[in-house]
Amino acid sequence: MKNKVFIAAYSVTLLLAASFIAFYSLRPERSLNMPWEDIFRKSLIETSLGDSIKINKLNKSAFDLRLSDPTKTIILADSSLKLAIKANYISGIGEAYRVKGIGHSYLNDKNQAVKNYLEAVKYFKINKDLKQQARVYNNIGNLYRFINYNKALEYYKKSLKITKNFDDEELKAGLFFNIASILRLNSKFRQALFYYNSSNKIFIARKDTVNIIINLLNTGIVYYQIKEYKEAEFRINKAIEGSEKKKLFTTLIGCYTTLSKINYELNEYSEAKINIKEGLKYSKIVKNKNFEHDLIHAAYLLENKQKNYKKALQYLIQVHKYDSLLLSKNQTDNIDKTSSYYIQQQQIQENELIIAQQKYRETLYWWTLTIIFSLILFTALIGISTYALLQKKRKRKDIEIENRVTMLEQKTLQAMVNPHFIFNVLNTIQYFISQDDSQEANKILSIFANLMRKHLEICLKSSITLMEEMEYLSLYLSLEKIRFSEKMKYNITVSNNIDGEEIILPPMLIQPFIENAIWHGIMPKETGGLIDIDFTCQNDELRIRITDNGIGISNSIKNKTSGHISRGLELIEERVSLLNKLNIKKISINKVQTGESGTEVIITIPV
Repeated sequence: MKNKVFIAAYSVTLLLAASFIAFYSLRPERSLNMPWEDIFRKSLIETSLGDSIKINKLNKSAFDLRLSDPTKTIILADSSLKLAIKANYISGIGEAYRVKGIGHSYLNDKNQAVKNYLEAVKYFKINKDLKQQARVYNNIGNLYRFINYNKALEYYKKSLKITKNFDDEELKAGLFFNIASILRLNSKFRQALFYYNSSNKIFIARKDTVNIIINLLNTGIVYYQIKEYKEAEFRINKAIEGSEKKKLFTTLIGCYTTLSKINYELNEYSEAKINIKEGLKYSKIVKNKNFEHDLIHAAYLLENKQKNYKKALQYLIQVHKYDSLLLSKNQTDNIDKTSSYYIQQQQIQENELIIAQQKYRETLYWWTLTIIFSLILFTALIGISTYALLQKKRKRKDIEIENRVTMLEQKTLQAMVNPHFIFNVLNTIQYFISQDDSQEANKILSIFANLMRKHLEICLKSSITLMEEMEYLSLYLSLEKIRFSEKMKYNITVSNNIDGEEIILPPMLIQPFIENAIWHGIMPKETGGLIDIDFTCQNDELRIRITDNGIGISNSIKNKTSGHISRGLELIEERVSLLNKLNIKKISINKVQTGESGTEVIITIPV
């Protein structure tokens, strides 16, 4: 108790010292007029309501034309920028630069795009407009999305982090969509569909027709890539229907390009030629050489496959005039150089703006700093000595607990895939082989192989993402569903505000409860077994709710007919108890019977 009081007193001393520094070094000086303050003052005085409405309207009109006529987007944004500068309308200036950047991006002029985006960030920082800063970082991520996936994800995550400070479903939907696109480009198709569906729910709720159409195209591309051609064609044709009504030429190019690829795979040569021709028609309208290059390359592949070598050679010559791989590298280098240059210039300007104020308070600051640091150093020496002794004692105890946790994790992982489960799966495969149902046997074998691979991956980790845990659960439940057929159904629901890649949790914390629900709740029933797994996140806590309509806890205890014993639950309870000793925020597990039958398990994990 005495040690805790001492550490608390030490922390308060440091806090008071830091506050003292902040008061004297950062307090505003009324005798100095900073240039940024002058800009704000002029903006408040000179910007009229009529000017701001006109500028905002121009910016919106420019933005709305980005898909059909990006050249006009730039022209309108330039007009808006001139008006905003004349009116000293800071927000309007930042938005005009952002929209100009979008226009240049659609015209594939990435250097001009990044210049305008960085100008926009500067003005949004002046206005302390976090929402618009997040939008610009999202736009910069879009510049990198086809040439540097890691850079794109960096900016998308930067934007997503800022969005936690405000409520903007539209931006959140866009970020879900963009992350899905990167996952698609990285061949993580199932994860991509998850994020596309998350964004589409918001688009539908907002009645955002344009983005619903674009989402149809992108999910169609995913289904094409996983060779589900019928679903892909259905979605892309729906996207074409909507795009023609809205005159979304860029989207139409993507639709016809993908349709031609599907035709190619299905040997539908005449249909492929028609779709390539349609795509080229729209690529010339939007004046985008990248689209034109991709369609010409598709035409080359088509003619080559049909052994029309003369035509194929003509297309190949056109393809080599535009080397997309080399261009992508140069674009990445140019964007990085342009970004660095403009960021450096902005930093120089900001440094010049604060020099006068720094000189004014320099003497007072250093005297105050010397006294405070002397106090902090003296206090720190005493505190560190005491803290080191306490930490040594606690570290010894923590190591013992961590070793015990590691041992329990290994035992849990061994208990998860027990010989009984493997034997049942192999029996099921053998059954379908004996029935000459090789397709179903191969399906079960594929799921089982993926489950084993995922199991081995998790064995090497002390923590995993929620996405990895859900992938494991889906594989496990898929096998159990095939084995028990109509006797068991399951649902997995994930809240929209959950990012499966961001949330970290201990491995194999959920599966034993699901296994217990199947064996002790559902198996004793004749039919109609149902398991619901619900993931929600609120107040920095992940809440996992597992419910079943089985026979219930009390009836299960009475009914000892099942020979299956879940050792995993005992191991998990012991692991959680030890983890709670190591961490300030605790994991909680509650199990109750719902009525005369059925069971509910609620696991709460701090995130």
